[in-house]
Amino acid sequence: MILFGWFKGLPYNHCNECFEYFREFHNSIPKEKVIAHIETLEAGYACVESFDIFTGEKLIAGEYIDGDFGFPMEFLHYYKNYDIGIPYEYEEYLKQILK
Repeated sequence: MILFGWFKGLPYNHCNECFEYFREFHNSIPKEKVIAHIETLEAGYACVESFDIFTGEKLIAGEYIDGDFGFPMEFLHYYKNYDIGIPYEYEEYLKQILK
């Protein structure tokens, strides 16, 4: 399992990724297409409170699994609302399954 998007400040034990690192990803798949795909995934909800690490906005906690990739549900919020990209490994996977 390849995990990503577990930013420092999220309410999980294994959150050690730097949010700023994701600003370096510049993807070729349109963001809207990635968002539409993620929104079709089944979510595994978590029983913890989660808040936007910048604004304090309450978020829904949980995890998405997509093939060999796992990322927190909060990642979609950040991807929609901030200038970040997805890891290139995940982008290559999406290129194979998105039409």
